[in-house]
Amino acid sequence: MARLKSVLLVDFDNIFAATGMAMVDTLPNWLLWLADGALSEKGQRRKFVSKRVYWNSQYDVHREAFKAAGFDTFDCRAHAKTKIASGKSSADIVITMDAIELRHTMRGIDEMVILTTDSDFVPVVNRLQLAGLRVVTAGKETDPTYQLYSEHADGVIHIGALKAAFDYERAPRKWYRLRSDPPVIAPLRQQAERRSPLMKKVRDAVRVEKANGTPGAVQQIRLAADIVMQLGARTPDQPLPRNKVIRALEGVEGFQTKYGNRIKPWLGQKNFKTLMRKLSQENPDIEVTELADKTVRIVCRVRGPRGRRGRMVGVPSPLGPPPKKPSRNVPDEASEAAPQPVDGKTNGKAPEKVIDRSADKPANKQDEKPSAAETRVDASAAAD
Repeated sequence: MARLKSVLLVDFDNIFAATGMAMVDTLPNWLLWLADGALSEKGQRRKFVSKRVYWNSQYDVHREAFKAAGFDTFDCRAHAKTKIASGKSSADIVITMDAIELRHTMRGIDEMVILTTDSDFVPVVNRLQLAGLRVVTAGKETDPTYQLYSEHADGVIHIGALKAAFDYERAPRKWYRLRSDPPVIAPLRQQAERRSPLMKKVRDAVRVEKANGTPGAVQQIRLAADIVMQLGARTPDQPLPRNKVIRALEGVEGFQTKYGNRIKPWLGQKNFKTLMRKLSQENPDIEVTELADKTVRIVCRVRGPRGRRGRMVGVPSPLGPPPKKPSRNVPDEASEAAPQPVDGKTNGKAPEKVIDRSADKPANKQDEKPSAAETRVDASAAAD
């Protein structure tokens, strides 16, 4: 089996803060763990065509250890005095520029491993995926970064698994196999299984559509359009990578990319491009643009006010439950405006509206005087 051509970019300050000095002491171990196929596609081994580490100047003492492991080292010291005093660096922007540059200059790479738990790299992950690269990141299982990258990246190395890899040794090869077994990924400490909230909404929506008796073909297209919109709402106005859209659409029953089991691929459409155009007709907020290289650019326009996390405010989710209908017991405006009888009679005239001014009445009841409206109502009642 051919090896994956991979690029490894390490945000040293970030990972060192989560793992400690053991990251440097066991450098050959966890590098071998990654090279043997940890969290790779189908357990393929990796061939690192480029390895780079980025740190602040205070960690330059580890240069020789990383040089011996084949890394290119980059001192990303900050320039502002306030940032220098607080120990910050410019590694984030340097990693971002290098990731985009390597994607254009290095031909034939299949994957990029960005070893960082910084959530600011989500747009970088999306852009690399848009170019057809597989992206693996890191995440802390004790905070939202693991769940966040689980929704965006193709693979996530949680810190517990990375620490377990510090003691990694390649298993001996069996005599009847060409290679040893791929590395074992340590389980999550906080939660054994994490399910995507989007896929839960898809499953609930499928049950609702089946209960309503919607035809299968219409139901599939409608659900697929809702899934793409929910996916695009996470990064509105940004291009959606093709592989991420396909992975999300796998929650639709009957969706597949190849013909099999007498089921047509792409939900009965010709190809991926035709399916996206069909979804754009179903929901105009899904914009599909054909590029010069015959690929399509998919952008979801999320309209309306948004909260601090980019979610729409006051707009129900297309995959959520329908809005509740108003109760019939609530009187309408016409019934409220109808004249009310006074002592069972109206004399064809609307009675004067009695204004409650109890809050404005004085404390001494002897000083109270009837209002003009009360006087008129009592007079008309006495006349009857």
